[in-house]
Amino acid sequence: MADFEAHVLRVMSKQSAGMIVGKVYGQTRSGQRFALVKTQVVWFAVRLIVEGSEAVEREEFHWEESADDYMSSRKRALET
Repeated sequence: MADFEAHVLRVMSKQSAGMIVGKVYGQTRSGQRFALVKTQVVWFAVRLIVEGSEAVEREEFHWEESADDYMSSRKRALET
């Protein structure tokens, strides 16, 4: 897992992002690891980072609760 955590940090270092305030890791049914990373500036953003890819999927939220709900539902969707 340490190599994937390093990948996540490397990808995040290339992002224009606020402070990381939450991370959730998971694995798809096919075995591909992913991370959902929550950052905060004035608003919240959640980034999906997938193993083996530098691409990032990003969603913005005004409320932290909305960001947390998105992270939970997106993690469930990716794992099923």
